[in-house]
Amino acid sequence: MATNTVAIKRRRAWTTTVFIKQLMALSGLFLVLFLLFHAYGNLKLFIGAEAYDHYAHWLKGDAFYPIFPKGTFIWVFRALMVAAIGIHIFSAFYTWHKSKKARKHQYAVKKSAVDAYAARTMRITGVLLIFLIVFHLLQFTTLTIRTGFAADASPYEMVIASFQQPWIFVVYLIFLSLVTAHVGHGFWSAFQTMGWVRKNTRTFMLWLSGIVAGVIFVMFMLPPLFIATGVIH
Repeated sequence: MATNTVAIKRRRAWTTTVFIKQLMALSGLFLVLFLLFHAYGNLKLFIGAEAYDHYAHWLKGDAFYPIFPKGTFIWVFRALMVAAIGIHIFSAFYTWHKSKKARKHQYAVKKSAVDAYAARTMRITGVLLIFLIVFHLLQFTTLTIRTGFAADASPYEMVIASFQQPWIFVVYLIFLSLVTAHVGHGFWSAFQTMGWVRKNTRTFMLWLSGIVAGVIFVMFMLPPLFIATGVIH
């Protein structure tokens, strides 16, 4: 009887809102690390075409060879990214659904106007980001949407040709603004969910969240800005 009770409690632990929020926090932090790594890689555009193309081909071919066979790491990484995004979306939907059901009961705790606005903003930016991420993948990964570059263009040529078009620059600016807003609140929420925010660290964590979001925005926007203004060509 005691064994069955323990088993039931363990099964419930996997479906509690706290556990799901922790999943969302950890997957979100993983995605933030990816954004920082990706943004750093994009800065190689400032070194020149050879350096940027070498970096792009390294990722798709020789990355972490011989630990991974040539061309394998990128697929492992993509699988991890898909899993992280899937977990993040599922966790967000699950917690939203739970909170929506809880609001129907009298004992539900009412959120402050600030918390309600932040949660709603996170949902909106999250949905919009999904569409923009799909567009980004169709543009630079599958090459389904070619924004000013030829099918046989090098990675450097694809980026240059794309951001020489004003509408792509504007779309990218909107995209990064949404990313910044999402990361800024999400980074803070992740640490709060994991219980790492205390009274004596609250201000520091708020500043850290804003700094991380700002760094991501600046690192990603620098190459498009210098391309659009003709400094990089």
